[in-house]
Amino acid sequence: MATERWVALAGYMGAGKTTVGRMAAQLLGVEFLDADDLVQAHAGQPIPEIFAQRGELWFRRTEEELIRENLRAEPGVLALGGGALGSRRTRDLLGRTAWVAWLRIDPALAWERVGGQPGRPLALDRERFIRRAGEREHVYREAADVILDAARAPEDLARVLAEWIADGGPDEDAAG
Repeated sequence: MATERWVALAGYMGAGKTTVGRMAAQLLGVEFLDADDLVQAHAGQPIPEIFAQRGELWFRRTEEELIRENLRAEPGVLALGGGALGSRRTRDLLGRTAWVAWLRIDPALAWERVGGQPGRPLALDRERFIRRAGEREHVYREAADVILDAARAPEDLARVLAEWIADGGPDEDAAG
């Protein structure tokens, strides 16, 4: 049950993009990519080191470039970084090549899931974390072809997403 377009999972940190994306790709029988993993492999270092040594701007530019390069391949499922849609070029590219599934999560629940983890440099201060989530929400909403409730179990979200894709994507409503 392959997909005719890429499926990009968008959402804030802790929404479950990687977990749901990996499961959905397996259900669809397609490749799964994670934008954060692509950047880390390219840089040869983990995200906290990238942010500390090269900065968030370098990370975002590299993320944009690697997303563009990888979307040239056979369609699969891509978990975007939480800030990837901040790039107009990435949003435009996804609009042409992918269906965007927004895993919408309450910022307080996202904080419970990932707040204070050393591998998450943008999740160390609760107030900034919550504020950043609010600032990004409009971008997720505008880019989304489907919105899924990330409070649900990842298995349920992956199944709903795979069914939505199998039914033809944006012309169908997901029961997310």
